[in-house]
Amino acid sequence: MNISRRDFWRPIFGLIALQPLVLIWCMYFDLDYLQNLGIFSIVCTLYLIPVYAWYERKCNDMEKMQALVGWPY
Repeated sequence: MNISRRDFWRPIFGLIALQPLVLIWCMYFDLDYLQNLGIFSIVCTLYLIPVYAWYERKCNDMEKMQALVGWPY
């Protein structure tokens, strides 16, 4: 599976965009950011890169088949 620049950058952009909310969450619940969420967020971001790549290819294939609704079975 080829991973495009879009597949690579989408979860990284999402990670960066969510950080203000995560930091507020940690401050509100008195959590240590790095110990509780920092590493987990990075691992999730790396995991999502191939997931997004697969999802994009699946959606592109469905559009080519002109499926209007739902997943073809």
